[in-house]
Amino acid sequence: MIMKHTNVETLFANGIKATDLSKKQQSVLQASLTLFAQQGYENTSTQDIAQLAGVSEGTVFKHFKTKEGLLQAILTPFIHDIFPQVAGEFLTALAENPFDDFETFLRYAVHDRISYAMDNRREMKIFIQEMVKNPTILTKLTERLGGLLQSGINRLFADYQQRGQLVDWDSMRIIRLVSGVMVGYLIPNIIMSDQPLDCEAITNEICEFLLNGLRPTAETAS
Repeated sequence: MIMKHTNVETLFANGIKATDLSKKQQSVLQASLTLFAQQGYENTSTQDIAQLAGVSEGTVFKHFKTKEGLLQAILTPFIHDIFPQVAGEFLTALAENPFDDFETFLRYAVHDRISYAMDNRREMKIFIQEMVKNPTILTKLTERLGGLLQSGINRLFADYQQRGQLVDWDSMRIIRLVSGVMVGYLIPNIIMSDQPLDCEAITNEICEFLLNGLRPTAETAS
């Protein structure tokens, strides 16, 4: 089963089009995202951004003041709009395509999210690098996603728990466990390497570990 998901760059472009930003401001933000992703934040100058956006460097400074201001203008939509859209799109796709058992569900979900992260690794790298520098970014994102994930995941997990295929834990506890293991694989690769991941092999490793912890036992069932 293959589900199509909108890439991060498209979500960003659609998001800024829906704002009251001028065409020039939108072009500057789009150029900033592209260059930060391709070259890295430190290696990108405001002159590079202005040239790609087709505006003067003065226009960049007039609207966004500094390069740091540009970065923050990019990160804010990621927290408030893009990642919530990505999560919502994924949850909807899962709900509309039921799986026979929890193991099949988990293997699909892990593989799909790893593949999505790799397909959008340059944009993800911008966010992750700033999150490492400023942990409050993760706090804000967690707060933003919490309600969305809780309601959607509760429904998805309830059936597997009733069938005795999934430990009877709070859904967010399970999500934190699954996400933590996946992030442990993804962050070093996204930040320190440009080499592709073997998504099949990593999915097998992650799921083998997680399934041992998430299957009900006599202790967890009692």
